[in-house]
Amino acid sequence: MPTLLLLLMAAGMGVGIVDGGAWCRDHAAAVGSYDPQRSEVAFCTERIKANGRSIGEVARHELFHAVQHQFGRDGRSFLSDGQITSLVHRFMDDREVMAVISVYPSDEINSELEARLVSRLLPNEAIGGMLLAARVIQQAPQQGLLGSLRAYVMGGSPLRQNKAI
Repeated sequence: MPTLLLLLMAAGMGVGIVDGGAWCRDHAAAVGSYDPQRSEVAFCTERIKANGRSIGEVARHELFHAVQHQFGRDGRSFLSDGQITSLVHRFMDDREVMAVISVYPSDEINSELEARLVSRLLPNEAIGGMLLAARVIQQAPQQGLLGSLRAYVMGGSPLRQNKAI
């Protein structure tokens, strides 16, 4: 799936896409951001180009933050500390990891590392599927299979309570 199609899909599901904006002006090293209050991804396109970064990688990274938010992770990663540590050792440079540790609040470090890993390891189609799944689960009624799945993923866990299955 081309990055443009991924961005159009995200926009169709209510994620705003902007070029520049306050985040880019206020954060000199930033290449992008996701604002959960506005459900908006901002791209600092001039910096992306100047740093030799891929718009696709930045889009996957920021849209994965949207997925984390839509699933109610509130700065927490989907993966455990051990899983993230293993993947970071294998796929990330130590300097980048140290930069994340020094810049991000401690409760957001794993979420940021996870988004960086996902943006490099998963294709656009996977991110698009996650956005779609989040949308379906968010809109699911509270009853039935989708409601149970939604509650389980969001932490309400009626599936865990029903031991007679």
